Amino acid sequence: MIIKYWGVRGSIPTPGPSTVHYGGNTSCVSVEVDGYNLIFDAGTGIRLCGNYLMAKQPNLEGYIFISHTHWDHIQGFPFFVPVYIPGNNFTLYGPPSDVQNETLKQIMELQTKFEYFPISLSQLAATVNYIDCREGAIEIPNLEMYACRINHPVACLAYKIIHDGKTFIYGGDHEPFRNIYRDSGNADGMDEEFLEELDQNATEQNNKIVEFCKGADLVSWDGQYTDKEYETKKGWGHSPHSADLVLAEQAGIKHLVITHHEPMNSDDRLAELEKELKQKASDKGFKLDFAKEGMAIKL
Repeated sequence: MIIKYWGVRGSIPTPGPSTVHYGGNTSCVSVEVDGYNLIFDAGTGIRLCGNYLMAKQPNLEGYIFISHTHWDHIQGFPFFVPVYIPGNNFTLYGPPSDVQNETLKQIMELQTKFEYFPISLSQLAATVNYIDCREGAIEIPNLEMYACRINHPVACLAYKIIHDGKTFIYGGDHEPFRNIYRDSGNADGMDEEFLEELDQNATEQNNKIVEFCKGADLVSWDGQYTDKEYETKKGWGHSPHSADLVLAEQAGIKHLVITHHEPMNSDDRLAELEKELKQKASDKGFKLDFAKEGMAIKL
C-alpha cells in the first residue's frame, strides 16, 4: 500500500513562496493498493494526482472518496483530467447532504453549473458513477474498507483500508465531540440531567472514533489549529494539535500524519510546530509527521 499526498492545505489554496515546502494545494491523498487507484478528497491537489495517474497508465479505473462536500475538498474535481478521457471509469463515494436532502451527485453538480464552470458533469467523457456513502462497510471487490462519521458542520466521513495486515485511515475534517453548553460557559440554569446526557453522548462519539482508529499503522488526520488558535475557532469543525495527540495515544496509532494545515501558517511556522509535536509524539511512543505535498509512505 503506497500513500501519496497531493494536497495538504485546509480551507483555501495558498500558493506563494512561504508555502513551497509543505504545499499550498487543498486536500487530496492517493492510495495504490493491489492494483487499485484510490483517491481521498478532490481538493486542488487532485489535479496533480490526475496528471500522475495519466502518465502511469493509459486506461484508468479508480475510486474517489469524498470526506465531505465543503469547497476545499471538491474544488479540484473539474480539473481532474482523467474524467475527460473516454474509456476511463471512476466511482465517487461520499456523504449526501443531511440538511437539503441532496445526493452526492447533486451536490457535485452544483459547482459545474453554467454560472460557475463551462463544462457540466453530464459532459464528462469518462464513465463516472456516484454512490451516497454512510457509516459502515464499503463494498469494493477484494478490498476491506469502512467509513465512520466524524464531527464537522456538514456530514463528514473518515475512511479505513485494511490490506495485508496493514491499516490506513484517511480522516476528513474533524473536531472532537463536546458538550457545547458546558464548553462555552452557557450551562448555568440548564437542566443537569440534560447536560449529563450531552456529556455522555460526546464521550461515546469520541470513543467510537478511538475504536475506529484502534491500532492503525498510519492515520492521516485534521490538525488545522494550535491550541491557542483553537480557542477562538471552537465549532468550526477542526482539531487542535493536542486533541490529535490524545487520539493517537488512546487508539494506539503507530504513525500520525497531521494535515489540513491552517492557511495562515507559513512553512517556517509549520516546521516549528512539527518539530515540537514530533518530540511530544516520540515521548508518547508513536511517530508523527506533518503532511507535505509529494510525500509518499509505503505500508
